[in-house]
Amino acid sequence: MAGFLKHVGKAKMKYNLTLVLFIAGLFLNSCGGQSPEKTRQAKEYIASLQAMKLGDLKDQLKKDTVLLNKLIKTATFTMQLTSHFSSGQKSGVQKSEPEFILNNNVSKITEAFKDYSRQLYFNQDFNESYQEDKLKLYAANRFEFESGYNDHKEGDSLFKPFEQSIETVEKGYFFKGKKLAGKDIGLKRIDSIETEISLKLPLEFEKFSIEKSQKIKQYKNQTIEVESIEDNIVKLKIPVEIYSAIIGYQGYNDQNFRMNSNALSSTPILEIRKDVKSNLKNLLDIFSAVLKTNDANEAKQILTKINQNQLTARHHMAEFNSYFSGLTEKRIKELGDIPFYEEIAEKGKNVIAAENEFVFVEFPDDIKKIEVFVATKFNDLRQTNMVKFNNHRSTPKYFDVNQPNIIYNTYEKGKGITYGVSNKDGEKIIPAKFDNLQQAGNDYFIIDDQLQWLDMAGKKMVALPQYQNYLQTLKPGYDVFEKSIEDAPAVGVVLNRTKVILPFEYHGFDKYGTFIIAHKNSDVDELYDLNFKRLPNHGIKSIQTINEFIASETKYPLLFVAEDDKRKKALTDKNLKLLTPFKYEFISPFFEIKDHYIAGIRTPDGSSYYYGLIDQNGKEVVPFIFENINDELDKSGKLKYRLKNKAQAAPLEVFLKTYGKKS
Repeated sequence: MAGFLKHVGKAKMKYNLTLVLFIAGLFLNSCGGQSPEKTRQAKEYIASLQAMKLGDLKDQLKKDTVLLNKLIKTATFTMQLTSHFSSGQKSGVQKSEPEFILNNNVSKITEAFKDYSRQLYFNQDFNESYQEDKLKLYAANRFEFESGYNDHKEGDSLFKPFEQSIETVEKGYFFKGKKLAGKDIGLKRIDSIETEISLKLPLEFEKFSIEKSQKIKQYKNQTIEVESIEDNIVKLKIPVEIYSAIIGYQGYNDQNFRMNSNALSSTPILEIRKDVKSNLKNLLDIFSAVLKTNDANEAKQILTKINQNQLTARHHMAEFNSYFSGLTEKRIKELGDIPFYEEIAEKGKNVIAAENEFVFVEFPDDIKKIEVFVATKFNDLRQTNMVKFNNHRSTPKYFDVNQPNIIYNTYEKGKGITYGVSNKDGEKIIPAKFDNLQQAGNDYFIIDDQLQWLDMAGKKMVALPQYQNYLQTLKPGYDVFEKSIEDAPAVGVVLNRTKVILPFEYHGFDKYGTFIIAHKNSDVDELYDLNFKRLPNHGIKSIQTINEFIASETKYPLLFVAEDDKRKKALTDKNLKLLTPFKYEFISPFFEIKDHYIAGIRTPDGSSYYYGLIDQNGKEVVPFIFENINDELDKSGKLKYRLKNKAQAAPLEVFLKTYGKKS
């Protein structure tokens, strides 16, 4: 099979992969092993033991051994979350999929990676209680990175499977053009982040197989534990080092047909670190050896084997054991699964690591064997960019990017999460005191289903019970509100929240350049200038942008389709000048072409349409003789049309040259 199979269920995969690296880095870096040289603390401890008489020493070590055995027992602790988002469907597979292969075009993927990185932007989460070192399994990160990159070009589709594997590392934060330490961010709205962006592009791989009957699989001197291979789901415990290099899974059903995985989820397993367990065991061995000898000098010599790592492991393990022993069933239930998991990780960060990943792999049919594909060679794509904030096109973070009023949250034990409002400098305008706070606009909020206006001067919320919602601001002070008129929603324009400028007789307003379209509830549009003076309609009953009802990345010119009272259409420019007469049954854009439009007129018998093209100036560029012109080009970029009941296709330039009207 071609491609990069790891990302079946790729959104989940991205999340888990990032989490594994974060946990491993947090735990391992915060408590990396010290040199076994005897530091002053270890030397002092050894000296204190060596100064005891042999009988007193053995009495002390017997007590210490009891504690050490308890710690070693606690060190068998392991914890995992096993949620899996299953498709819930099985199907009998009757033919084999191709075997996994890599067909990565390195040069094209590298260029796409650069393009993706250039278009990277971030959003910010404003959490006053944010802690850099706290594990947040399902909570939002302080900064979420996303790219405006779209694989709309044919070659870019090669890059799509890799997008979810891109890692970002924040190297520096900038506020008002100056570098800011992470600990000083608080509620400040960051302007840009120096970000290292990387992608490990697999170039070569190898595979290993796991039979249904196997319980363990040895791979590269590491052990993969098979929890179960049952029906169509495989559950594996995989060392992180191996897991991070896996790029695909395939399975075989009872008929020996090869299958691709169709769902994948994983969760890091929290366990006591191997080095901690080893150090506790070594310390216990030293204590045991001393307890067995009756020679005081030999006992003193054995004690010299104690090192600082062993004492540090005992100390940190005792701290975790104290917390762990104090847990009650009530406390665990109060926390719930995910918060408990996160608390365990936080409390045990000096002794716990995510050294293994618990993985669910789901297939379309029951399986008897799986194959796991592991990358052995990578091309490490990496670059550092200055990434800036950018409002998401569908869910804007701020309603005013330059002077935003921002909802922030804080957590207080016993009270939970509350919400308030801050500005981009991190100053609190409204303290966090609301259990629920939604933002309708930069100055408008909803509290307990009631619209509120933020009085900046008074630093208070002012209720607006006369309105149900705020929709938009057409110009400073002139806001569009919604309220119910005779049990039906209606909108109007109000100056400073009190003086009605346009009555509540409309269902929406659209502002374009020098004019405003007011959509009446009776499906009639009215035109106003920016001072809300009524404009002549020139026969226009309703009007919309040329691309209002099409989802396309194409950047169309600002043109409008107007309709008269006879439902005939005309093209108008951005100044409402009619470019064509009202004669067409429809005027529609192409998905990929921005300067030519499909128009239609009735056939003489009125039963159907003749299709033709007009340009952005309203000129008819081909005659209206076609039974159909498709608004989507074919895979090769050709315009599809039907003439004399024959389906045909041609590049636009050829189509215009063949059928174009002579000037």
